[in-house]
Amino acid sequence: MKVLLVRVPIQTCEVMKQVTFTYFAEPVGLHYLADALAAAGMDSTVHDMFLDADPESFMAAVAAYRPDVVGFSSLILGYDNVGLLSGLLKAGFPNVTTVVGGPCTFMPSRVLMEQGTTIDYLIKGEGEELFPRLCRVLSGCTSEELAGIDGLAWRDGGMIVENRRKHFIDPAAISYPLDRYLDYNDAMEGSIMTVMMGKPPIAFIEASRGCPFRCSFCGVHEPYRTRPPEKVVAEMGELYRRHGVRKFVFGDYTLTADRAHAERLFQLIIDSGLRVEWGCDTRVDCVSPELLKLMKRAGCRVIFYGVESFHQETLDIYNKRTDPATIEQALRDTRRAGIQSLAYMMLGAPGETREMIRENSATLNSLGVDYALAGIARLFCGTPLFERAVERGVIDRRHGEECCLTGQIDWIPVYEETLTYAEMKELEAEVVKKFYYRPGYVWQRLRGVRDAVEFWRMSRFLARFTVSRFSRAC
Repeated sequence: MKVLLVRVPIQTCEVMKQVTFTYFAEPVGLHYLADALAAAGMDSTVHDMFLDADPESFMAAVAAYRPDVVGFSSLILGYDNVGLLSGLLKAGFPNVTTVVGGPCTFMPSRVLMEQGTTIDYLIKGEGEELFPRLCRVLSGCTSEELAGIDGLAWRDGGMIVENRRKHFIDPAAISYPLDRYLDYNDAMEGSIMTVMMGKPPIAFIEASRGCPFRCSFCGVHEPYRTRPPEKVVAEMGELYRRHGVRKFVFGDYTLTADRAHAERLFQLIIDSGLRVEWGCDTRVDCVSPELLKLMKRAGCRVIFYGVESFHQETLDIYNKRTDPATIEQALRDTRRAGIQSLAYMMLGAPGETREMIRENSATLNSLGVDYALAGIARLFCGTPLFERAVERGVIDRRHGEECCLTGQIDWIPVYEETLTYAEMKELEAEVVKKFYYRPGYVWQRLRGVRDAVEFWRMSRFLARFTVSRFSRAC
């Protein structure tokens, strides 16, 4: 059996033809799938539409490879392209089976398959075990039935059938596809990741899967599972030696959720002697001064924190299970440890006012954070925040579900109860502008520059940011 694995572009294919799209990650998930398919005796190849979003190129790749199955990996933004591409595929190659997976699948399978009428199957969550099993069923080389595959949704006549997800992969059993690393340097240039991490190559790696927390705006509901730190460091070493990778980004939702596991990982990196730098996502309540010092010794360059808000009532609505004092202390401790920080801020929570958002902005600007990203709290179907909005009559369920899959960020519903969407957009731009344009910020950033190359990158980033903001204002 031959399988074509496709990373679906985020923006509309028509828009993607007109712009140069920069991004910061190779399609690691699809390479994991390719490795799993190879272990099952199946051929596969990856077609990355982040690099070439032209539907004609996609159809040419299908015609050249002649796959039996096409697997689409999609984010939420971009799911409209799944419908476009699968429709073209079915029109030209009606016997090819279509399967969807990826981050978009945290949304209800019914919604995804109703919108994607030319999708035959959908796999919810991790696919390294489930996708090869589905392919074996489709090829007729096993007696297993569709009903036995966890997290699978399919069409049975006019009905959409979904199997409950009961089993989750042991990350220790996953083989890491070391030969998959490709030179994505040109594509990564200009992204915020290269500004923070420096010149590529930059490789993404996993030390855990799932998340033990349940934020109300998030659809990740997989149990938290760790990989053996010895395997993680061995993989870093192989990428270091084979491909010259000196910079890594941990793709974990919360790298330090398990303190003992994290300490073991960081100590092993130190003991290995690898001269590497890395970044990670974690929570403010999952670090301490001692742990941050260890992270710095192990090469940590930047930590991405989901701050969201400095108001307790908003944090409670988001089910963050933390408090403003802990947030502020963690950001200060990170700076003292010599590690850069990026703060994700959200605005537009139920009950949040203009004054509260401006107070959040002022607090953020006082804490010495290096980078900030601000966004409106979107109501993605499949999340508790979406359900709250439906129950309170803020949005209509069906309309909200449809809007989540249009591919347009401005169409995804928000909690318009205290503030209008137009007011949220205005405040979103204001928060970012006040962070990057405040007196002393440029000096703060340039003071941390370590060499001429980094100075040049930072100068280019600030120039691009200024031009983009000025263009929007016009």
